[in-house]
Amino acid sequence: MALEHKSERELGELLSFWDGRQNGLAGERVVSELRRRMSHEKTVRKRVKFLSKKLVDLLKFFLRGDGYRADLAHVTGSQSFSYLSPFELKAAVNALIKRGFLFHSNGHLRGGENGGTNGRGRGKEDTFLVPCELGDVLQAFIWDDDRTVEETFSLKGQLSRLVDRRDLDGLVKRFVPDAGGAENHGHAADLLARPDTVARRLEAVPEKFRELLTVVVENYGGIAPRAALQKSHKALARWNRKELQDLLEQQLLGTVRHVSLGEFGIHQFDEAVVVYAELLPPLRALLTETPPAVDQLRSLGVDLISDISAFLSYIEHNPIKLTLSGKVYRTAVRKLEDSFILARTSGFPGDWLFQYLYDFCNSQSMIARGDDRSVILTIKGRSWDRTPLETKLSRLLKFSCGNWIATEEPFHGEQLLELYLDAIRKLPLGQWVDINAPAFDARTTYLANLDNFGVRDRFQSRFQFAQQAGMRDPHQLAMALTAWARERLFLFGMLDLGEQDGKPAALRLTTLGAKALGVEVEEGEGGSAPLIVNPDFEVILFPDGSAYDLITELDRFAERTASDSAYRYRLTAASIEKAVAEGLEPASILKTLSEHSRVDVPQNVIYSIGQWAGKVKFVRQTIVSLVRGRNKEVIDRILHDEKLRPHVVERLSPTALLLSRDLPRDEFATLLESLGIFLEADEE
Repeated sequence: MALEHKSERELGELLSFWDGRQNGLAGERVVSELRRRMSHEKTVRKRVKFLSKKLVDLLKFFLRGDGYRADLAHVTGSQSFSYLSPFELKAAVNALIKRGFLFHSNGHLRGGENGGTNGRGRGKEDTFLVPCELGDVLQAFIWDDDRTVEETFSLKGQLSRLVDRRDLDGLVKRFVPDAGGAENHGHAADLLARPDTVARRLEAVPEKFRELLTVVVENYGGIAPRAALQKSHKALARWNRKELQDLLEQQLLGTVRHVSLGEFGIHQFDEAVVVYAELLPPLRALLTETPPAVDQLRSLGVDLISDISAFLSYIEHNPIKLTLSGKVYRTAVRKLEDSFILARTSGFPGDWLFQYLYDFCNSQSMIARGDDRSVILTIKGRSWDRTPLETKLSRLLKFSCGNWIATEEPFHGEQLLELYLDAIRKLPLGQWVDINAPAFDARTTYLANLDNFGVRDRFQSRFQFAQQAGMRDPHQLAMALTAWARERLFLFGMLDLGEQDGKPAALRLTTLGAKALGVEVEEGEGGSAPLIVNPDFEVILFPDGSAYDLITELDRFAERTASDSAYRYRLTAASIEKAVAEGLEPASILKTLSEHSRVDVPQNVIYSIGQWAGKVKFVRQTIVSLVRGRNKEVIDRILHDEKLRPHVVERLSPTALLLSRDLPRDEFATLLESLGIFLEADEE
């Protein structure tokens, strides 16, 4: 070891630098302590921060050399240091020697006996080297500091770092012989991300690293910190850092780097195995032996849409009062809880559903607070049932995104959700994928574009004088997206969930979700009608990708009894009376059934619907003003006046009529005076 040839004075100075304080150690204990500190990555990182950029650049020059060594003439002749005089270079070398980063490669270091100094026989007086233990530690991170996040996380960034545009074709042809040429670095990354090309490069990965790559891709989505691997996958964490890094970078699959993302507001300060973002989908397909196993399917369809319709209808036809604090009385909540389809069929708590629907409808101005602390339906609320299904889902999605960003991830949330929804759009319609795959793809794409999104500047501006509490790490960012999808996109019917052993394991994009996200869906050929109406009043619906509107219509006048491969409903007196009371005409009910039924609607069903609907009795309440005249002539004058006649609701008797309250009292008095009639003072 080079330290053994240092004098006690030199060893004391080195220990003072590496220990950061004066120490009373001497002799072999000093050498042992220095050896420990100079091979400990955390300590080496701290000491490197004391070096100027010029010294770091010089240190990198030696690390590139064979055995981490170079002679002074080689350094002086390098174009990288042409701006320095020989005297300045010598001074820089001496500075590194004084701090223990460089040692003389001289006769004191004999070949084969230098321990870790890479000595190869007697050297020259002007030849210097970095001890291999220290050099290996420096190699682990010193090159990382000048890499952008795009160069770390994306293949495009790595290619931009490796070669200029003119050398790009040659690099691509090494891996893709049939490629005609790359237009730019992005196009080259696309060519190298083709599944067949990735498969050939993956074959060059030894089995011991292939298993590690599988864990990195499937469990961590392309970025696995070493600390996490050591904790959860101890056997896989024992790998040679330089060997794995060289392999991944040579095959253009990824890298091993010390990744520090604190300046972007992300809790990541550790060495990590990184798979390039563009390669995640093909590698996931190649490394996953079987598709996600699903033993139970969970699908909600348009149940939430139907519950919103029922909620608005209830408010329109039933008085709901608010407390002084603005909350709905618990008695009203209880009446609605059991009527929600989701509460009956999918296990969602009724009180939670009520509050969610109330918050959504209130945010969309579909309900409002009346003068008497009542909840009233607005014009937007009355038009909900006539709103196209895709528009309804779009409003739900916008509401949920805004709420998630505000409460869960206010800093990274907006761009993460945008990337996540893009990943969902790219899913094959109806095909199961790992439940975390879209979140991993979105998260890694976000990390690769941190600079392009200006995240560092935004974070520094926002939290320069205030500490951000609870920064998430990359894995937590992805898991937060998956949790949101399980809670909201599933609730909206945009995703189906597949469970394995009672736990969500996979998801798939539904036709409803594709339409809501603006994905073109091929409409199937028109088949047989989807409904069967039986004489026992059971209605069976065999749904397809275009039956969502029909489902919401049936939910208005029939009681749903099952929602598995087929939707089952039952027509009852209570369900028909409720629908008619809420404004649905019996003719509309029969039209819906007859137009979509495979056979004629049974006569007893038609007759019963008419009978049940006829039991509903209506009254109308109108707020008006009662106007009485002392004789018939007064009322006649009002009825014959062109300005007053439009405000007359009804004449009750020769001397009394009902006037609309839309006409203000002062204006009414003025119009009467023009007729020679005067309005008496209000008795109240």
